[in-house]
Amino acid sequence: MTQKGLFIFTDTYGSEEKLEAINGQGKTEYTIKLSTPSRIYGAFDAELLNDNTVAVTTGDPFVFGQCRGISVVDLTSRKVIKFIDLPDCSYGITHDGNSLICCVTNSKIHVVSCTDYSITTVPNTIVPRLSYISTNAGKIYFTNPEENRVSCCLYDGKHVWDFCERKVLEQPHGITVDDKGYVFVVGSTSCNVLVISPDGKRYKEILNKDNGLIKPIAISIYNLRNHLLVTNENNDAHLYKISYC
Repeated sequence: MTQKGLFIFTDTYGSEEKLEAINGQGKTEYTIKLSTPSRIYGAFDAELLNDNTVAVTTGDPFVFGQCRGISVVDLTSRKVIKFIDLPDCSYGITHDGNSLICCVTNSKIHVVSCTDYSITTVPNTIVPRLSYISTNAGKIYFTNPEENRVSCCLYDGKHVWDFCERKVLEQPHGITVDDKGYVFVVGSTSCNVLVISPDGKRYKEILNKDNGLIKPIAISIYNLRNHLLVTNENNDAHLYKISYC
């Protein structure tokens, strides 16, 4: 969410993938078409770098010749101002204040410096298609929908914990972490949202079909307002107020 209260969504349907800026009343404020006549950009996941800039991963190629990597988009000029090439399709993305951290299919997690755009990788982190990622307090959290697993590691690749409970979380996709270290993750097939304790040992289901979820795919938390945004695969999005006991 921007300081102006706009939500930035990716629109991955149709021949021209784009960004949509939606206000608090659910109305479209503006649309940004990413592709140009000379370059074709996809749109899968988006991460705000600041109130005027967003990073967008390309996801699956929908036409021959589509770029694979990360588009840096200026929300004021409404144009792609930088493109970062990656070796394969890019999916989930997050920002830790200094770097972009991105899931690249069948490869290690990639870390891109926001200063000089140099790229490093995180060892021991091969991720499949449609994986999502988040970070907090020096730890990286990412999903593996093919193995129904949520993982936590350090930037040097050191394993911290895995959560793999298919009976309660199936096909995990979107993931986000609050400022207390609690992990919120959507299960697309299990049609729910779990919150996992910072040590990965405890969990609680907090949302499901009864709360409007239909194949949820993405999730974001807004700590200042205690809001949780969950997006369904069919383009419906729901904003929830969360409270801590």
